[in-house]
Order: sequence, then C-alpha cells, then structure tokens
Amino acid sequence: MDFQKMAALGAQGAAGGILAAWLGFVWLIRPVSSGGIDAVSWHAASISTFVIFGLLSAVHLYFAAQLKRGADSIRG
Repeated sequence: MDFQKMAALGAQGAAGGILAAWLGFVWLIRPVSSGGIDAVSWHAASISTFVIFGLLSAVHLYFAAQLKRGADSIRG
C-alpha cells in the first residue's frame, strides 16, 4: 500500500474523529436538571458548532478523495 492510500485512510479517520469530538462536545454541554445551559441555547450551540466541526470533517473527506485519486489529481 503506497503512501497516498495510507494518507487517505488517515484523513477519513480524522473526519470521523472530528465528528465524534463534536458529539462529545454536544454531550458535554447538554442541559441537566441541576443547572447549566437552557435547551434553546444548547440547540443554538449545537447547530453553530456543527458548522465548524462539519466543515473540518468535509475538508478532510475532500483531501481523502483527492489522495485516493493519486498524485496526478493534486495540483501545485
């Protein structure tokens, strides 16, 4: 297995890890009965942080697809 295929696999793993980190963040800031953030603010924070985490994950998936195609597809 060549380096590009391994790098593509790593980028796919990073994309999944980023989304898992987002789920952990959303779970960490969830509203609880003993206080903390209210439900409306929790939804707003969850959605707004998904944009950031989702874009990071999408970029990693894009890089993985580019690496899978091979060296000819990378311009630079």
